[in-house]
Amino acid sequence: MDAVLNITAPIFFLILLGYLVVRFELLPAMSLPGLSRFVLYLALPALVFTKLLNMDLAKSINISYMAVYAGSGLITLTTTVFVCRWFFKDNWVASGVRGLGATMPNSAFIGFPVLLQFFHHPPTQAFAMSIMVENIILMPLGLIFVEAMYGKNSAGGDRVVFPILKRVISNPIILSVCAGLIGSSIGFSLPVFLSRGLDMLALASAPVALIVIGGSLVGVSIKGSLKQITLVATGKLIFFPLVVMMLLSLTPNLPSELKAAVIVFSAVPMFSIYPIIGDKYGERSFCASTLLITTVASFFTLSIILRYFV
Repeated sequence: MDAVLNITAPIFFLILLGYLVVRFELLPAMSLPGLSRFVLYLALPALVFTKLLNMDLAKSINISYMAVYAGSGLITLTTTVFVCRWFFKDNWVASGVRGLGATMPNSAFIGFPVLLQFFHHPPTQAFAMSIMVENIILMPLGLIFVEAMYGKNSAGGDRVVFPILKRVISNPIILSVCAGLIGSSIGFSLPVFLSRGLDMLALASAPVALIVIGGSLVGVSIKGSLKQITLVATGKLIFFPLVVMMLLSLTPNLPSELKAAVIVFSAVPMFSIYPIIGDKYGERSFCASTLLITTVASFFTLSIILRYFV
């Protein structure tokens, strides 16, 4: 168990540090959006691009991995939506927002840092595949459902589809994945000075991301039904990884490091922009409360999953 805590404790120490420095104003809260953009637009794309560029293209994409991840996510999304609708009598919009919370992991800011701690040579292709599944399948389908129920597509489906398509195409991590895969396929190599510069930039991705997560929790209070909050947190931290484990039994030939990676990504808390997405549908307080509780609870659930199931 000590070995597992040595993996998870540094992650949550940095989250706690981020909370404390913002709480006591050593780091202004207004700087968090800038730090977040630094991670999303510079550090993480640099990390993904350089790793994929030096990787064999044939080994970068594993259909079984993507099928397990996408299938588990869709099962979690559908199950959460219907439980909220039929058992808690939430409307379809609120149910869809809760489904997104149970489905969309924080792969960039928490999942990959955990992978960096867990593996001596982390499978970057697992992160790339997870990002593609989340941004091309899970997020668009979840948002299309919520928007449809919200009535925004009454004048035509393009009002929903085109903004989502634009968001996917302009996602810097998706662009870095595509650039890395293309560069790898044509045998492109970077000049030494540029490669070293991007490597230095990539080193900042994990710690800065975790500081941002902790700082964003400052000022969040618990509001909303504890039953629904518990449902979403349980769906994200327990149900999703359990479905992944069940589907992995159907893919015995999947490499062990990819099996571990897909379990880790499925078991991390929801994405940090969850309250921002929920705000559009009047669910910001619920989403912020759920994000706080799920992030704190994930210290224990992730430790257990890494100890006994990975």
